[in-house]
Amino acid sequence: MGKNMKLTLIIFIGLVVLFTVCGIAFNLIFRHISYSFYKNAERSNVANESIQKIKMGEAEDLVGYIRSNDYTKADKTILYFGGSGEIAYNAVLKYGDIFKDFTFVSVDYPGSQESKGSMNLDSMKEAAVRLYDYIHDLDYVDTDKIYVVGYSYGTGIATYLASQRDCSKLVLVAPYRDVTDLYNAIIPVFNSPFGWFITDNINTKEYAKSVTAKTLIVTSDSDTTIKSSIPYSLAEYFSHASVSEFTGLKHEEYWLNQAVVSKIMDFCES
Repeated sequence: MGKNMKLTLIIFIGLVVLFTVCGIAFNLIFRHISYSFYKNAERSNVANESIQKIKMGEAEDLVGYIRSNDYTKADKTILYFGGSGEIAYNAVLKYGDIFKDFTFVSVDYPGSQESKGSMNLDSMKEAAVRLYDYIHDLDYVDTDKIYVVGYSYGTGIATYLASQRDCSKLVLVAPYRDVTDLYNAIIPVFNSPFGWFITDNINTKEYAKSVTAKTLIVTSDSDTTIKSSIPYSLAEYFSHASVSEFTGLKHEEYWLNQAVVSKIMDFCES
C-alpha cells in the first residue's frame, strides 16, 4: 500500500472516529439536558388543599398529583403529560384551574422529583401506563371518560399511552414526530447521519399507528419550536386525527389562549 493510500486511510478512519465521538457526545448532552428539566425543576410553594399526592406501587416508588372537585365521583378525568420541566404538582396546580370540570392528574417520571428510579424512555413509558392503571382502578373514576393530554415534550409519552390503553380522546398540543424534531429545534444537526446516534428516541409517529382514539392536534403558525408542518405530518400516522391551527401563538402561549382551551374542552366533551 502506497504512502498516499495509507494517509488517505488514516484520514478516513480519523474522520469516522471523530464523527462517531461527536454523534455520541451530542446525543448524551441533549438527553441529559432534556431529563434535567424535570429533575431540577422547583416545585411551586403555593399550597392547594384540593390537590392530593398519589403514590403508586407496593413500594410507592412512583409519585404524582391529582386534583378533583369531588373525590367520590369523577365524571371526566385528564391524564396530563407536560412539556420540559412541567413537574406533576405544578402542572396540576396550573391546569387544574383551567380544566375545572375535570379531575386532573399528572405523574413525575422515575428519577425526577419524588419518583424513584432512573429516568429513561422505558421508565417514562412504564410510568404513563402505571398512572393510567392506577386511575382506572379508582372506584370513583368513570373509566369511559379518561382523556389523555400531552404538551410539547410530553406529547410523545401521551401518544404512547394512548397506543397501549383505551382512552376516550387524545389531545396533543405542539407535538413532534420523534425526538429529532426537538433536538433539531435547538441545533439542527440531528438529521441523518447524526440521527443514528439518538438513544431514548420518543418515536411519536410509530406510537400513533396503534392509537384508535380520536385525536386532536393543536399547532400554531407562529410556533418556532415545533413548526406547524411537523404536527400536520404527524397527523398522517393516526387513523382518526384532526389538526387545529391557531394564529400568532408562540410555543409557550397555547395554554394562555382561551380559544385553545375551549377547542380542547369542546373536543373532549363532543
